[in-house]
Amino acid sequence: MHGYGTNLEGPWSEVSQVIHECHAAVHAQGVSRIATDIRIGTRTDRQVAPGEGNNAKVRRVQEILARERKG
Repeated sequence: MHGYGTNLEGPWSEVSQVIHECHAAVHAQGVSRIATDIRIGTRTDRQVAPGEGNNAKVRRVQEILARERKG
């Protein structure tokens, strides 16, 4: 939902593996240097179903926008 970056969501072991695979794929195309900025958020106060964190945020924004359109 933003113009700068990609959100990955899931267990840390899987997310870190995907990041590794992305780097490997870009290097395989001949790129010798890659810089990746990572922001990591974790929580222990409640469980979020896999794939629902970002989806829930998008739904919430859509609900707010729909309410504002109705005025």
